[in-house]
Amino acid sequence: MTSTASEQRQALVTALRSVSADAPTLCEGWAAEDLALHIVIRDSHPHLLIGPSLPLVGDRASKALKNLRSTGYESLVERVQAGPPSYFPQSFPPLNDLMNTAEFYIHTEDVLRAQPDFDPKHPRSISEKLRRRLWKQGSMMFPMAARSAKQRITFVSPGYGSTTSGPASAPMRKITGAPEELLLWAFGRKEKAQVSIGEA
Repeated sequence: MTSTASEQRQALVTALRSVSADAPTLCEGWAAEDLALHIVIRDSHPHLLIGPSLPLVGDRASKALKNLRSTGYESLVERVQAGPPSYFPQSFPPLNDLMNTAEFYIHTEDVLRAQPDFDPKHPRSISEKLRRRLWKQGSMMFPMAARSAKQRITFVSPGYGSTTSGPASAPMRKITGAPEELLLWAFGRKEKAQVSIGEA
């Protein structure tokens, strides 16, 4: 059975191939090529996520990043599709789903929802299996979003549940939407997330 992370990796690859390297994304300051490079680094070169900022090795890491980018957009997308080496921990299916399902769902939407022809009335359809996994993973991540907003927030997804997070003394809000939309809101894609916000 295909894992939800593997399905969303392929969805991300399809989204990346549908746009040009310089197409915008919802990740501030990143074009599609930057997003593809980020996934390749995360998959296979995680040391490069912080390497350029470290003393002694910073120049070497920056050069490695430059070399990766120079391989070209299509090559980067192919590497996104290929995924991490088989000996990396995230190649193990349960860990892959835990680490990558939400990550790849969000980044796929980062590409699709940033395009001028995106129709918010017709977002990408997803499976019930994925939606339930996103609710489960989102429920673990919502407390961080509530703390960041300095509010006490009840996240409500009809048919899936509700969860309240944030300081007890903070102002109360209720945010309602499908699991995937709540996840997008919690991860900073507030303008594109299809949720309703009201007083709790």
